Amino acid sequence: MSAFLGPIHHWLFNKIQFMEDRSFAVASYLQENGSKEPATLKVNEYGERLAGADLGEILGSNSIHNFLYGLISKVEIFEAGLLELVKDEKFDEVVKVVENHGKGVGQKLVEHKGSKPANLEELYQLVADTQLEGMPCDPGAEVNLLDQHNMAYNHTNCNHIPNWEYTGCSNQKMCRIHNAWLGGFISGLNEAAEYKVEKTIADGAPSCSAKITL
Repeated sequence: MSAFLGPIHHWLFNKIQFMEDRSFAVASYLQENGSKEPATLKVNEYGERLAGADLGEILGSNSIHNFLYGLISKVEIFEAGLLELVKDEKFDEVVKVVENHGKGVGQKLVEHKGSKPANLEELYQLVADTQLEGMPCDPGAEVNLLDQHNMAYNHTNCNHIPNWEYTGCSNQKMCRIHNAWLGGFISGLNEAAEYKVEKTIADGAPSCSAKITL
């Protein structure tokens, strides 16, 4: 089976695992801060984690495209279902948990690589290798190097909303979680880097617009 699993499938599988780990960070927060039973129920419903799994082994006889698509839907619905449990007055705390998780992931990648990204092109490649944006065939980020220190990071479509809407958590809250993680991740890659969101589809704009500076 492994002969049929090209680099792009493993690349996507790794990105799904980054998001899964983020979701479990949210679950851990909930279990430790007053929502233990409902959060544990969702964790049990989710089932075995992907971390450490061999893609070829868990794929079995399934179509690789459909299988990975299913994993993306599963983890995004899981995370949104967890966020549905968060009370409004506690939401900022969860945003910080997610931001710190992203920062930690960025710092670990830098430690593994041995150096920080020195320019926006290097930084964006690490974002592209980590940030889950649906299937490779889905429309993803549109990036444009504005100058040596500024990169536009835009989207004309949100691949996440169809999954978020399977839950009762608002698209606005999920978008905030999504961007909090990315902002934390980018700062973890290089403390001089900054991610700033200008508008989002989840908030009613026709497209998402953000900027990465370094």
